[in-house]
Amino acid sequence: MKKDEEVKKEEVPNQDELKEKTVATVTVQGNTNAPDLSELASGEGDKVVEAVVENKVYTYVEQMPELPGGGGNAAIVAAIQKAVKYPPLALRNQVEGRIFVSFTVNPEGEVSDVKVVKGLGSGLDEETVRAVKTLPKFIPGKQNGRAVSVSFTVPITFKIQ
Repeated sequence: MKKDEEVKKEEVPNQDELKEKTVATVTVQGNTNAPDLSELASGEGDKVVEAVVENKVYTYVEQMPELPGGGGNAAIVAAIQKAVKYPPLALRNQVEGRIFVSFTVNPEGEVSDVKVVKGLGSGLDEETVRAVKTLPKFIPGKQNGRAVSVSFTVPITFKIQ
């Protein structure tokens, strides 16, 4: 048993003072250097997102670009193969094989940025690029309902018939 003088007397806070406080068992330091979020309230929030969507080149989207007749990747490869004319140099040297060509279909459905990823030489690489550039306008690919740029890489097989 302690004497009254030894018992530490704690001041009980007034109920009104406690109204705005959070009651917890741990003392937490408040965050006074919060970031400035006033830009979010200005209503320009979508602008940045739109810019990102416009410029990004996708490799796969919800609705892939396709040729007007449909048919997916097989139709794209077939159309390129049909447009290819076997270069005389490659024929003379009996060059056969596969060329991997990449290209981008932009939001307008136009083919751009045609590059040979893995080539064979003997004029076949240039011929493949030329053939890809002759493809008709695509139905553009869509992501989240928006037309976007989509990159393709397709194999084109060269075989002397």
